[in-house]
Amino acid sequence: MREQEARVEAGRRGGVIRSLLGVARLAEDGGAGADEGDSKKEDGVGAERKAVVRVVAADMPPALQRRAFRCAREELAGMPHFPRRLEPKRLALALKKEFDTAYGAAWHCIVGTSFGSYVTHAKGGFLYFSVDKVYILLFRTAVEPPPH
Repeated sequence: MREQEARVEAGRRGGVIRSLLGVARLAEDGGAGADEGDSKKEDGVGAERKAVVRVVAADMPPALQRRAFRCAREELAGMPHFPRRLEPKRLALALKKEFDTAYGAAWHCIVGTSFGSYVTHAKGGFLYFSVDKVYILLFRTAVEPPPH
């Protein structure tokens, strides 16, 4: 009985986290995990597949996270040769511009499939996530006014 209650409680928590991040669950018979995104055609199958979004680490409000996910998915969907050929500069620039215009200056973005970093960020301005196999680090640094 307790095991069943534990599974139900874990399912609730997972559902809350997925809904908080704007991530939809796969169909029960389709598999497990969290998926989100614009549809893509699988090679030769004709079935649609959604981009998998996974948050690795975050210190950012959920609304900003969802905006980052949406912007990243749209930009990746617009790349003609993705996933075979990733254009990391294009994706990083699009995310930086989006967040600079919407939330003020000092946003930085690192995109790639393999990179290391050590950054200092402003409170509430850090998101490290992946869309399929592309990892994205988006963060904001504190802007101090110039001395007079």
